[in-house]
Amino acid sequence: MIKKTLIGTLLIGIIAIIGFFIFMANFEIFDEPTETELKTECDYEGLRKVKMTKMSGNATLNRSIHIYVTDCNYNGNIEEEPIFVASASFIKPNDVNFEWKNFDTLIIKYNKKLEIFKQKTKSESVNPKIIFEYLSE
Repeated sequence: MIKKTLIGTLLIGIIAIIGFFIFMANFEIFDEPTETELKTECDYEGLRKVKMTKMSGNATLNRSIHIYVTDCNYNGNIEEEPIFVASASFIKPNDVNFEWKNFDTLIIKYNKKLEIFKQKTKSESVNPKIIFEYLSE
């Protein structure tokens, strides 16, 4: 009787472990987030570039939207400067947008329900500097 119970418990455990791995493989719960470019725009003079991307989430991370600045002739050798990061489980690409107000000012509009992780007021790595104005909607 004990032998049958022990074998039954062992089989149930093995089936549970196999089921867990099948579940993890099919539903990608802990997959690495992927980055998708949403919008890229250079300033009026073609000197500085602003890029907005969306990061997918997983079981432990919400989706997020990131805004970076670089030089317009950015070729991947220098690091992009992160300017703005917002996150929420419900975030959509149209929850954040940017537009050039004038030569040195960028307006970033975002959904006021988003959780903001980074919000710089001016750029540090591009020249001439960019001033950032934020509008929550």
